[in-house]
Amino acid sequence: MNDLTVKKNNAVEISKSNLPKSVSVIIPCYNEEETIENCVNAIPELPWKYEIIVVDDGSKDKTAEVARKIKRKNVRVISYKPNGGKGHAFRTGFEAAEGDVVVIQDADMNPEVDLIEVLKPLFEGKADFVNGTRFVYKMEEGAMKSLHIPGNMAFAFLVSFMSGARLSDSLCGYKAFKRKMLLGQLHEDSWPDFEMLIKAGRNKMAIVEVPIHYNKRKKGESKMRTFKHGWNMLTMLVKAVFEK
Repeated sequence: MNDLTVKKNNAVEISKSNLPKSVSVIIPCYNEEETIENCVNAIPELPWKYEIIVVDDGSKDKTAEVARKIKRKNVRVISYKPNGGKGHAFRTGFEAAEGDVVVIQDADMNPEVDLIEVLKPLFEGKADFVNGTRFVYKMEEGAMKSLHIPGNMAFAFLVSFMSGARLSDSLCGYKAFKRKMLLGQLHEDSWPDFEMLIKAGRNKMAIVEVPIHYNKRKKGESKMRTFKHGWNMLTMLVKAVFEK
């Protein structure tokens, strides 16, 4: 499979006359004082105008304090209490973002991810929405629990059906899209991945999947709880079916 796997959703061609020129990288985080500095510093210098927005979602540790001390240009930190959920944190950053394109990046994502490759389809006029997929390259041992693999595949199948795009991964922590096309349309406070993809499909956005290397977390603790969050995600999918 090529490094760029195109999954077009109705839109056959993107007009080159209105290409994006800037990007906002949004990092929702909760209790990530051990990882947030490495996460921000691993973002490469981008060939487009860019900003990095760290959204501290009511952390109980020193995440916001560490983030504010990062010595790098174009970094903004938004912090609030109480904890509102990953979707709420992303939406807070989304509403503050100024870039033509927004990227959601997990605070625990490893530096092997090539953010430029993730963004290229948008800036080259090949997509309106880029979805990262972890199921092309071989994962590092221990990166994903064995029980999560079939669960992820099942969710990808269901979201593919609802979005109209053929997806291999719906829960990857990397997604990027043209900001104005989904502005004001996202409302999920918990895990926002399904809503983003389904709304992208309903808005006839051209969706492209880009494979990433997925390694196990080196520091901090995963927030994913298999049965609790699996049930929550299934509930969110059902809700998405009936949402306009």
